[in-house]
Amino acid sequence: MSSIKILVVGASSQVGSALCARALSVEMSVVSFNDHAQDILSFDSLTEIVAKHQPNYVVNVTGSSSVDCAQDQLDEKSLAEHEAVLLLAKVCNALSIPLLHLSTDYVFDGQQHAPYKEEAYTAPVNRYGEAKLAFEKLIKQHCHQHIILRVGWIFSAQGNNFVLRTLRQLQQHDSVKAVSDQQGCPTYANDVAGVMIAIINQLECDIEVWGTYHYSGAEVTTWKGFAEAILAAAKKHGATQAQTIEAVTSLEWPANAPRPAYSVLDCSKILSTFGIRQRPWRSGLVKVIDQVFKPVSID
Repeated sequence: MSSIKILVVGASSQVGSALCARALSVEMSVVSFNDHAQDILSFDSLTEIVAKHQPNYVVNVTGSSSVDCAQDQLDEKSLAEHEAVLLLAKVCNALSIPLLHLSTDYVFDGQQHAPYKEEAYTAPVNRYGEAKLAFEKLIKQHCHQHIILRVGWIFSAQGNNFVLRTLRQLQQHDSVKAVSDQQGCPTYANDVAGVMIAIINQLECDIEVWGTYHYSGAEVTTWKGFAEAILAAAKKHGATQAQTIEAVTSLEWPANAPRPAYSVLDCSKILSTFGIRQRPWRSGLVKVIDQVFKPVSID
């Protein structure tokens, strides 16, 4: 049994679920919190909870709201999430427990035409990105031992993500539309979980590598390209009515929140520091599609 214990905040999120499962599979001890920021009431109560469980690491993978929901989010909820991250950073710092925090490629404005490095200028174009950037700043200010991991276009076999939404549309319509002028890298939630475990294992060697890192699936694509890959995988299961993906522009697509036109992440730093290579998102996509359509056995 591994001696490493992690406390996962946001255990019901896409990455949270994958992280808990993968950590247990390598015999780490896992203590899980749900996604609700408002459940964390005060510095003293959170300190008491963390001190009670005595984790070696705290991992915050809270899913927050979707990008479009965040655009209409009430100020009260934003304030609660802000306060929760601030408390988490302060408690981890006070107890000298490293904090790993999941962030997003949407902290960038999308005006760049080359993959974004960690130190690139941040200028979110939507409230989701603004909130995530604010969380990063809180952690940098209040918790010395931190790892901020920016990822992009997360998908899995659960939750509300592009893959599952597209699958539903493919089953209901003859043709499905997808945006063709936004570029990024889809990222399999289970791969992100593996990255976090790999980082934790190396932090056990007492190396001082705190800071911000990027990770995403290998291969740049558009939402249309991603949808076409989903269609191809779904066809193998005979689970699609649609035969084509129709290209639309960002201006033609009905969305509450604007997205950056280009949010590709440069992942060279995580490779040079931890030896972590990007995994192809297409292999993760096949696993997700297989999981969605896997026959349920009845005993």
